[in-house]
Amino acid sequence: MMHLLIRKKEGISTMELNKALCIMTMGLCLVVGTSHAQETGQVSVGLAYIGSDSIYANVPFKSSVMPSFNYKSDTLTVGFQEGIAYKFMNKVTVKMSAAIIPRFRPYKSTDSADLGGMTRDMYFDSALNTSYEISRGLNAQFKIGTELTNKFNGNFFDLSLSRFIPMMGQPLILKAGAKWYSSARANYLYGVNASEATGQRAEYAPQSVLLPYISVNKIYSLTPQTSLFANVNIKFLPSKVVNSPIVNGNMSVSSVFGLNYSF
Repeated sequence: MMHLLIRKKEGISTMELNKALCIMTMGLCLVVGTSHAQETGQVSVGLAYIGSDSIYANVPFKSSVMPSFNYKSDTLTVGFQEGIAYKFMNKVTVKMSAAIIPRFRPYKSTDSADLGGMTRDMYFDSALNTSYEISRGLNAQFKIGTELTNKFNGNFFDLSLSRFIPMMGQPLILKAGAKWYSSARANYLYGVNASEATGQRAEYAPQSVLLPYISVNKIYSLTPQTSLFANVNIKFLPSKVVNSPIVNGNMSVSSVFGLNYSF
């Protein structure tokens, strides 16, 4: 089970966090109001440490301790990673869902001198998710989506394989995949517009990009309601991203460690 974190990533403002909280609260109210009587939902709350290095030039490593939250029923999920997701197909081997997902802005212009004068905003994606069980414990996932809020109108897809491995009676999940971003999305995240170019920062458009990644998730149950969780994610940047004047490095590593309570 993935634990959804109310987390302070690069450039998250109080206003953005409040906006996302409002959307998630509205979704939770909708879940509670429309769920069938026989459907049982589970709420998970907790505390997590989040640490990540930034891919952007001269933006330092950031870490924080933040609360986590997730609501999940048989058909509905509400959280900051999935957003508001409705599962409309739940077969033995195939599951499909539709979601609206909040995306915090990638950076603030005040994060470093290299980003001065560059403005990026929070936005929302719509997505269609498909999961296929190849064999017991081995799943293929495909997600396709587009930006909803008219900030840049970019598309994406995410193709991955995940392997569930029981280790001493506790789950370990290994995942490998790749994300494709359209040119509009990649330019918004990694590019420099003509109006943002300076004598020290050239105009740059990476066009469409493919970003491979791997992740490891571990959950350790302390009691039936309480568990420890950990996640390490490594993202590999292609040359079209690395060559951007606002990007520094060719990979990004992030980690999450925390305590969760479900009821």
